[in-house]
Amino acid sequence: MQVTIDGVPYVSACNSGSRIGIAITTYNRPAVLAKTIEQHLKHLPAGAKLIVIDDGSVPAAAGGIEIIRHEKSLGIVASKNRSIEALIDAGCEHLFLWDDDAYPISDNWHVPYVESPEPHLAYQFLDLAGAQKLKDMAVLYRDEQHIAYTGQRGLMLYYHRSAIEKVGGFDPVYGRGMYEHPDLALRIHNAGLSTWAFADVTDSEKLIYSLDEHAAVERSVPRPDREALVKRNVGIYNSRRDSGYTGFAPYRCERDVVITTLLTSQPDPQRAVPMKSDESVLSAWSSSIRGADAVVLADQLSVAPAGASLVMVPAVQMSPYFARWVHIYQHLRAHPEYRFVWCTDGTDVEMLREPWADMVPGKIYVGSEHKTYADGWMKANHHGRAYGEFIDQHRDDPLLNAGLLGGSRADVMEFAHRIVRLHYRIESQRFWKMETAPATAVDMGAFGMAAKSFGDRIVTGPKIHTVFKSEGIGRELAWWKHK
Repeated sequence: MQVTIDGVPYVSACNSGSRIGIAITTYNRPAVLAKTIEQHLKHLPAGAKLIVIDDGSVPAAAGGIEIIRHEKSLGIVASKNRSIEALIDAGCEHLFLWDDDAYPISDNWHVPYVESPEPHLAYQFLDLAGAQKLKDMAVLYRDEQHIAYTGQRGLMLYYHRSAIEKVGGFDPVYGRGMYEHPDLALRIHNAGLSTWAFADVTDSEKLIYSLDEHAAVERSVPRPDREALVKRNVGIYNSRRDSGYTGFAPYRCERDVVITTLLTSQPDPQRAVPMKSDESVLSAWSSSIRGADAVVLADQLSVAPAGASLVMVPAVQMSPYFARWVHIYQHLRAHPEYRFVWCTDGTDVEMLREPWADMVPGKIYVGSEHKTYADGWMKANHHGRAYGEFIDQHRDDPLLNAGLLGGSRADVMEFAHRIVRLHYRIESQRFWKMETAPATAVDMGAFGMAAKSFGDRIVTGPKIHTVFKSEGIGRELAWWKHK
């Protein structure tokens, strides 16, 4: 039944084209791309997202639609992953990744793919249409909806977003490409998400046309390059195929980052007045950062220090020492593209050498001082039972300093969240009169408690930073100078 409202045909939310994303990858084939775009626009689902990923074409690709360009060619894996990233960031649920030598030839071509319960399908042809035959695939299964094969061609790949979220995208281990798309298909299948590794909808040749199938186009990757890539990658693919591999492959272009905060809307508990909202206090920090993004989270600052980007965060009614961990957690949660993360003080920390190549996933790197938790400042500034018990238990342990924290994004985000959870738990206990001590406004105790909860994964020492307050003793080895 067709429902019309004010003269406009009604489309239910579950079938809305706005949840359909189409990405075409291209490289140095302007005439082929122009024909393909024309066909896509002719049969475009209503409200669908349509983009082109230009892998460094010379001249740059054009076509009157949104184009995301690599300034230099990065290959198939990077281009397809960029397709996934762009469509997911646009809110698409059904992802269609096309080569530039294939296009739809029928309205509603997408419907059998979207309506299928399979989270991954791909347009397939059993063999070339002409006299020359490949004889490289066979049919394993066929019914009224689906047809499954022994292999896969990558000219139009359909993924439901849920499959990508489970196993990731195309694995960078395959370099510029070859075997990257059957690898992803097998990971989806081995994870128990699809009935067959390599399947298509039945009668898809009535929906989609492939220039490659009809030998009507030159390959975008020259034959010698293809053969070299195949030789390089076939061993990786075969070992995974036979082992049931399901590893997650990141599809976002990962970046390393150093984060600092400058929160000036509330008084600094150690100084009794707010810090000055002035980018110059961060200039030494920002100019020292190498090999990563430098990000400042600030609640009042209007200009970023040179070499850094500024992210505005809300001004909140809490100690800036705890507010910084709330903002750090939320920023990391919003940026899954980060790989390694450092959170540092910005007014007294500088990078001496890049740590990225030496960091080990799973390890968490922290600052420390030549004191123990029995230090008088710790006891004077941390109130209540939880802090008191922690300080007594670890009175002879080195004092960890909250001005330096590094590790993988997931680990640093979890570390920050543990500090936040502890702070809110203690504050709630004060409200419920379970704790009568005054509020603790500094975070060194909470930082130490979070660190101890990670056990032997915590790393500190002279490779991490110079001797605290020593004006650089140990700088010949350390990653960071701290005061």
